[in-house]
Amino acid sequence: MISLRLLALVAASLLPLSVKAAEIPREGTDSFTNIWVSTSTNNIQQGTQSFVTYEIEGVARNDAGGSMFDLFGQRCIGMSNGVAGDIRDQGTCTYTDRDGDNIFMPYSARNGRGTYQLAGGTGKFTGITGSGEYVINNSGQIKSDDKNRRGFVSNKVTWKLP
Repeated sequence: MISLRLLALVAASLLPLSVKAAEIPREGTDSFTNIWVSTSTNNIQQGTQSFVTYEIEGVARNDAGGSMFDLFGQRCIGMSNGVAGDIRDQGTCTYTDRDGDNIFMPYSARNGRGTYQLAGGTGKFTGITGSGEYVINNSGQIKSDDKNRRGFVSNKVTWKLP
């Protein structure tokens, strides 16, 4: 049994990268979900106004199992400014695929609904453009004993490669 698993692992690792890259369409629209955890949060409260800086990390999973944004690593750094329940976020994310190639996505949001731009990338994603929308699912916040916030975000993105 172990030798079959080892054989499968070796076979999968020998697939040429060009085969993986060829599976990526030149343009498209997809839906994907981010599952994330907040790894760093700093908060300053001043009366009814709050300022928060944060870093989140997670995994993106294509909702239909497509090749774009499927099992990409996610890392975002951002800030939130809230006054009496009106919360505005802005920041930037890097999505990294299995080959280590990146897509850069600055974002902004208001009260959990936001937009982002695909602002280039590295490797096979060099020159990528596009835009997307996302919704933070606050009802999906996941509790843990370490008190770090966790949750998921639904995304819809349209992109184009040069």
